[in-house]
Amino acid sequence: MIRKITYLICFVLMFFSINMICNAQNVNDLEQQVNKLQKEIKTSQNLLKKTSKNKATTIKEVEILQAQIKKRDDLIKTYDKQIAALNKETKGYKNDINNLQKELEKNRKEYADLLVIHYRNRNNLNNLLFIFSSEDFNQAVRRLRYIQQFNDLLKHKMEEIDATKVEIKQRIDKNEEDKKHIESLNNTQKKERNELNKDKKSLNDKVAKLKKDEKKIKNEIAQKEKETKNLQAKIKKIIEEELAKRKADATIDNKLSANFESNKGKLPWPVASGVVTKKYGKNSHPTQSKVTVMNNGIDISTEQGSNALCVFDGQVSTVFNTGTTNVVMVRHGTYFTLYANLDKVFVKSGDKVKTGQKLGLIHTGASDNVTTLHFELWNDKNNTNPEAWLK
Repeated sequence: MIRKITYLICFVLMFFSINMICNAQNVNDLEQQVNKLQKEIKTSQNLLKKTSKNKATTIKEVEILQAQIKKRDDLIKTYDKQIAALNKETKGYKNDINNLQKELEKNRKEYADLLVIHYRNRNNLNNLLFIFSSEDFNQAVRRLRYIQQFNDLLKHKMEEIDATKVEIKQRIDKNEEDKKHIESLNNTQKKERNELNKDKKSLNDKVAKLKKDEKKIKNEIAQKEKETKNLQAKIKKIIEEELAKRKADATIDNKLSANFESNKGKLPWPVASGVVTKKYGKNSHPTQSKVTVMNNGIDISTEQGSNALCVFDGQVSTVFNTGTTNVVMVRHGTYFTLYANLDKVFVKSGDKVKTGQKLGLIHTGASDNVTTLHFELWNDKNNTNPEAWLK
């Protein structure tokens, strides 16, 4: 009987605990997302404060504001998920409390029944004559064991009652805590929606100003496309040369390639802090709705004076100048990472580099006062989205 009751109470508590752990993990994951988004929004706000010192609105300023709007929108959606998860959790706690209270009443009844049995048999249970009046030694042992088991059952049942009371109190306390958290999240979300509306209005105003100088913008787009084509042609040539060298000496660091590949989604960012202002692939131009700009990597706006940081162990494949800024390419077995738009460079071709090592000082634009790193990731000749590799 003891064993059966023990298994039952353990199963009930284990079910509640698993439920609680799964919900807690979900809420914790969302909390981490919130912290990450809040940090990125704060970074973009700091960048916008510096760019706002310029008299004229710039494309970079608009791109940073667009990135901030996207992050703020993501933050609001994450708050929605948090509130939903907590509501689900509080509902679960109510069910848990009801079930535990039923279990508590059941245990109390069973305990009361045991006390009645104990009272009716008190003379036998408390009197050694019950044991010594046995017909033989085996019967005496059985009677002694019966008394011990009965006392153990009473003790165990009382422990179950106490444990269930503690469990109910924990559920009630957590339920109240979650209710307060939900209220706080609703207030915070409301503030974020107000900030989002302000950001959108500011963006519309800045885009309207930029559209007044459409001819200048089109010239800038043409110039940027030309620079991008030249950069990509240079990159492809360098990679082809690297592949030719590798084919000639057949020295491929397969272990390094495997290590790099196994860290997909875990690589550190190539800057200490920053905001992605231009995604991988096709990007709509901030002011020209019919113009799309192709990006083979990601553009990360960061603080002035920031350095480009190596994302994984490797060897510097090459360092070259684009005519205005510098580019560093690092080889990681069959993979390459590229760090462009650098002023000073701290490494040279052939150098072994480590994760987090400073590769160069990121260039800050004179006209827009924005510091932006262009970052790409290649596997041999295949270009891929670097953001998917970063943690």
